[in-house]
Amino acid sequence: MKAPTRRHRSSDKPLGRHRPIAPHEIDERYIEVLRHLEPYYYTKYATTPWLHYLSGTEVEYSVFRKYLGYMREAPNHFIRCPEQQTASPNTPYKTLVYELAERGLNELIRRGIVPKRTSPDPEAKQPKSKRNHAFALHRSNSYYHEIIVDLGYYAPLRYLVANDQALRLVDFAQLQAHQNVPPATRSARDPLLIQLKFEETRFDGTPHVIVRTRPDGVTLPLGIPGIQVDRGTETFEQVEKHLLHAIEFVEGRHYERHWGFDNCLVPFLFTKEVRKNRAMQFIRSERQRCSFLLFQTIPDLGLQPHFPKPQHYDRSYKYQDGDWVPPETIHIFTNPWQRVGHPDFYLNTFDERGGA
Repeated sequence: MKAPTRRHRSSDKPLGRHRPIAPHEIDERYIEVLRHLEPYYYTKYATTPWLHYLSGTEVEYSVFRKYLGYMREAPNHFIRCPEQQTASPNTPYKTLVYELAERGLNELIRRGIVPKRTSPDPEAKQPKSKRNHAFALHRSNSYYHEIIVDLGYYAPLRYLVANDQALRLVDFAQLQAHQNVPPATRSARDPLLIQLKFEETRFDGTPHVIVRTRPDGVTLPLGIPGIQVDRGTETFEQVEKHLLHAIEFVEGRHYERHWGFDNCLVPFLFTKEVRKNRAMQFIRSERQRCSFLLFQTIPDLGLQPHFPKPQHYDRSYKYQDGDWVPPETIHIFTNPWQRVGHPDFYLNTFDERGGA
């Protein structure tokens, strides 16, 4: 009987001969893969095409994909595939989604790429084993939610910045070492936890600054403390709470005290137009106008027949006959963001007109 030539996506068993990879054998091209899958600073989930793009490797895609399979399979287990993806629509025809496994995290720590973190709760019981944990408490347990955070916002943001010479990104890892960020934040056990007047809050994703350089050389920074994603799985009262927390965060100038930002916008992404409209109506009834909350709808990416690839964010990309064409609403950085009582705003140009 002929041996199978393709591994089932739910299995990490080797096909044919084992291909053991010792930690010291992983070269920098694939260490970049591990780094981009580190969930505290970067992404929790990423597909093979996005990892190929984000790692910046010149390795041919087919070779790259095969090596990711080796990194996943036993006995290597540097990365793994989340079980939830097997329950998503059209699973056999989608590109694989990867996440960082414990052995991969340990290698990043061993190489000094990310620090070893301990639980921010001083009263938490020490784990029985001596395993390293990411303690990425800003990450939810919802696969579909985090897919939107990573593949809907943060990965396309990096594509946007890489393809616009006028833009530069200061990500969370860079902020942690930036002189403008207050020392109290940089040394906090949990810098992503925001203390408001009466409550604590977290945003989805991580804080970052997008910097635009105008033609006259003047740089314009735009601080974003994180985003909020709503898939319609929470009560609307919880959405209202997120909105009020975001308002308090900005109006109380927590962005300045906590992150050292000069200004602040908070993007809200909804997978249902009716929920977005209801959120905007809530702000309208509470405040009439609000310039710093941004609203847009996005496809529920985990439920799409396929995942958008980096090339799909190129407006000039030519699709071939029979290609899957992603919804126009994936283009959140070149589509307008709505605001209550103010004109639409574009994150790619920092203005109300937009651009290419």
